Amino acid sequence: MAPPSYPDLGKLARDLFRRGYHPGVWQLDCKSMSSPGIEFFTTGFASQDHSKVAGSLQSKYKIEDSGLTLTERWNTDSWFFGEIVQKDKLAQGLMLGLEGRFQPSSDSKDGKFKLGYVEDHFNFLTDMGISSSPIMNCSLVLGHKEFLGGLGCTFDLGDTSLSSWKVALGWSNDKATLHGELKDGDSWLASLFYKLNDQIDAAVELTKTGGGGGGPEPAEGEAEQAGGSDVTVGVGMIYRLEGDALIRAKINSKAELGLGYEQKVREGITASISAVLDGRNISDGNHKFGVGLALEC
Repeated sequence: MAPPSYPDLGKLARDLFRRGYHPGVWQLDCKSMSSPGIEFFTTGFASQDHSKVAGSLQSKYKIEDSGLTLTERWNTDSWFFGEIVQKDKLAQGLMLGLEGRFQPSSDSKDGKFKLGYVEDHFNFLTDMGISSSPIMNCSLVLGHKEFLGGLGCTFDLGDTSLSSWKVALGWSNDKATLHGELKDGDSWLASLFYKLNDQIDAAVELTKTGGGGGGPEPAEGEAEQAGGSDVTVGVGMIYRLEGDALIRAKINSKAELGLGYEQKVREGITASISAVLDGRNISDGNHKFGVGLALEC
């Protein structure tokens, strides 16, 4: 089995801490499939703090005979996105793509070429911006049995300099996934995802962001100050109940407690509620609550 791409390393633990929590917003997701095979996805957010409403509409069409996937998206900031991707046709494991976006109100536009190649023991991915001073991102993941190793770099082709780099190591089997990443020499992340049984998933995540910024995304909330750098420790779990329901919970080193409940109301309708509570200031803390509804047909 081919290894995952670099952005998907450590995804199980990362999703456990971030997916299903939508503090401070009302969220609506709608997904549908038309008869010709066109997939539509609409999402909308309403901020409880600023009364701001945002959303997007996406359509995706797959042409199986040509290996093509056409995607277009529009959001309420008047950005138009388009992408065309071809996989496994010119060569098995080869992916070619072209992506662009345009905002008519400001005449802002950009795009990038994408290329990927996957074999049994490696996964290579790169993209290059279309501009006078393009940015190029490259990543490579190697796999051997249960072990994974990855390297990612960002190059500024305008002045031929290395903008950033990151390296990752991991180990995975049917029950556990261990992931570690070092970025630019001053930021790191370590996570462990463990599937206790069919009902319970658990994870631990540690992050350190350096003074230069751009480190791994922390878990919910601000991180603890330690020796001039930010350190966050988080523990989370998912418990699946009977009747298509589940409970989420997480807590970090700032005593920020996240709680969530998700229920499949009926086929194609899933509702969820979540909260992030400031455990150090229960009476006057910046508590945030959120409600989500997902529809699929």
